[in-house]
Amino acid sequence: MLDLRTPILALLLVAPPVFAEDVRALMLQARALQLRGGGEDPAAAAALYRRVLAQVPDSAEANLRLSESLQEAQDLEGAVAPAKQAVALGLQNAEAQAHLALLQYERSRKEASLLPEAAKELRAATLRLPQDPELWARLGEVSEQLKDNAGALRAWRRLGRLRPGFGPAWERALIHARAIQDYEGKREALLALNARNPEDRHLRMLEELAREQIQAGYLAHAEESFLLLVSHVPQEEGFWENISLVRLQTGRWSEALDSLARAEALKPSPTLTFHTARALMNLGRFDEAERRLQPVVAQELEPQWIADGVPMLYAEALLLQGKGKALLAFLKNRPPHPRTDGEAQVFKSQAHISLGDWSSALAALKEGIARYPKLPFFQQAAALPTKYLDYAFFSRKETRAALEQLHLEGMATLWQEFQRWDKCLAALERARSLSTVRRVDVLILQSEAYDQLNRSAEALAVLREAQALEPANSLVQNNLGYLLLEHDQNLTEAATLIEASAKATPDNGNVVDSLGWAQFKLGRIAEAEATLRRAVELSPFSPEVRKHLGEVLVKQNKLVEAAEQWDRALAFVFPERSLLEKRLGELRVRIAKEQAAKAESSAAPMAAPAAGPDDEEDD
Repeated sequence: MLDLRTPILALLLVAPPVFAEDVRALMLQARALQLRGGGEDPAAAAALYRRVLAQVPDSAEANLRLSESLQEAQDLEGAVAPAKQAVALGLQNAEAQAHLALLQYERSRKEASLLPEAAKELRAATLRLPQDPELWARLGEVSEQLKDNAGALRAWRRLGRLRPGFGPAWERALIHARAIQDYEGKREALLALNARNPEDRHLRMLEELAREQIQAGYLAHAEESFLLLVSHVPQEEGFWENISLVRLQTGRWSEALDSLARAEALKPSPTLTFHTARALMNLGRFDEAERRLQPVVAQELEPQWIADGVPMLYAEALLLQGKGKALLAFLKNRPPHPRTDGEAQVFKSQAHISLGDWSSALAALKEGIARYPKLPFFQQAAALPTKYLDYAFFSRKETRAALEQLHLEGMATLWQEFQRWDKCLAALERARSLSTVRRVDVLILQSEAYDQLNRSAEALAVLREAQALEPANSLVQNNLGYLLLEHDQNLTEAATLIEASAKATPDNGNVVDSLGWAQFKLGRIAEAEATLRRAVELSPFSPEVRKHLGEVLVKQNKLVEAAEQWDRALAFVFPERSLLEKRLGELRVRIAKEQAAKAESSAAPMAAPAAGPDDEEDD
C-alpha cells in the first residue's frame, strides 16, 4: 500500500513515469524549423527529428528529414548516414534517393575523391526520377569531372530532352559527342541547337554534319539536316539541290521535282536541268524531259559527268519515245566523247533497228562489235550466229527477229533504269516470243519485273527456268531462295539454295543477309544473329539487313539493341520506312514499360545500367 506521507518528489525520483511524445506533432514542429519549411533553425529541427527517431527508429521519413536538416545546418558528413538509412528503409522512396544523390553531389564539390560515389547515387536517382532535370544536370557535371564522356553525353542529352530549349545542355552534349565520335549524340545535339534561333556556328556545323551523312549513306538523316538548314537559310540553292539529290537517290521523283524547282528558281544550272530531266523520265514524262534537255545538250558543259550525262540522257529520252529519226540526227551531229561513244553506238544501233533499217543496223552492230567489244549489248550481238551479221542474209526473217530481240532486251534494260516495270516486262515478253533461246540474265530481269508488279507466281516460274539452265548460278540461287522465303514456300529448299549462293559469294552482303533471314525463318535464331551481324559488316548501309537483324534481336528479347538496329535502318530511306517507324515506336514503348516495371520491382536502390545505344527506352 502506498504510504501517502512519502513526498511526491521522492516518488518521481525513484520511479519516473514514461510519457510518450506526440510523434506527429514533433514532425510538424521540426518541419516548420527547417529552411525548406520556411523556418530558420535547422539545428533545432534536427534535434526534434532525433527525438522522433528515438521512438520510431525505422521511420524512413524521419531519417530523411533529419538528413535534410543537417544538410541545411552545413553538417554534410552527419547528413549522410540518415540519408542512406532513409533510402534503405524507404525502398521505393524516390525522394530519399534524390536527396542522397544531391547530398553526395554537394559533398563531392568539396572533396573530389567522393565523385564516384556521387555519380553512383545520381545514376540511381535518375532511374527513380527520370523526369527530374536537376538530377541529370548534376550527373552531367559529375561525369565531366570524372572524364566520363559517355556518361556526360547521356546526362546532357536527357536534360536536353526534358528541356528542349535549354541550349547549354545541348552544347555540353555536342562537346562530348564529338569527343567520343558518337554520331547519334552529335546529330541530336545539332538538330536541337538549330531548331529555333541558331547561331551561325551551329548552322555551319549542321551543314558539315549533313555532308558527312551523305557520304556515310545516311540519306534520311541528311535530308532532315538540309531541310532544317533551308528553314533558316532558304536562299541557299545548294541546300535545295542536296535535298533533291537525296530524293532522287531514294526514288521520290515528285518530291525531287519540287526541291529542284526551288533550287532552279534561285540559280539555274545544267546540273539542275539534268536532275530535273531524270526525275521527269522516272515519272514517265519523257517529252517534258526532252524539252528541258534540248537547249542544254549542245552547250559546252561542266563538270565532266554532266558533259557526258546530258547528251546520253537526251538520247535515252528520244529512244524511249520511239523517236528513232530524231535520235539518229542528234547522234550524227554529236561531237565525239571517248567516255560515251560506245553508249552512243548502242543507241545508234537500236535506233536503226527500231526504224526497220536492217542494213544500217547491221553496219552499226558490226562497228560496235569491233570498237566496243566489252559492252554487253555488243557482246550479245557478237554471240549471234555469224550468218545473222552477214549482209547477204540481212533480209531473212530470222535475222530481223534476232536483231529485234536484241533491241527489245536493250529497251527492257532502259525501262528498268527508270523503274517502268510494265514497259520492261512488255519488251521482255515480246523479245521472248521471237526466239526459243533463253539467257539467264534476261530471265533474271524478267523475274524482277514480275516481282515488282506483284506477279510472284510468274516470277518464281521464270526463276525456275533460269535454274534449269544454270543450276549453279549464284544470283539465281539467291533470288530464287529469297523469293521462296518471302512467300513462305519450301523453306528448306530456300535455305539450301541460299547456302550454296553464300558459299560461292561469301563476301556478298545481300546473299549473307538472305542466308541469315533463311536461318531465322527456320527457327535457327542464334545462327541467324551471327550471320546477320556478318551481313551488317559487309553491307553497313543496307536498311534491309539492319531491319532483319532487329527482328532476330527482338525474338531473343534483346530489345534495346533491336531498337538501335531499326533506328540505324531509318537513317536510310526505303519503301517500308513508315511501317518500320511504327514498329520502332511500339518497341520503344515496350522497352520503357519493361524498364519502369523493373525499377519499381527492385527492392534496393538500382545501379545505373551499362551504357548502351543511348537509352532508347526514353527516346
